[in-house]
Amino acid sequence: MGEALKTAWQPASLAADAARMAESVLQFSPATDSEALKLLRASFPHCPLSMRVAALDLLMRRQRKVNGRSYIPR
Repeated sequence: MGEALKTAWQPASLAADAARMAESVLQFSPATDSEALKLLRASFPHCPLSMRVAALDLLMRRQRKVNGRSYIPR
């Protein structure tokens, strides 16, 4: 009965896939997080939303390291 729920998914593969997705979006140098998310949606339409959000999170963290500032939503 539990056979249907078995998957090959592993947390490490999620991080690697998100990193690969983030790298591919960086080629386009998106100006905003919104633009980056649009690129992720267009480039990876069949990936789950959680995967695209993980890639966006990586991009946002990278941007914070570059700017040296904390993210403050407005």
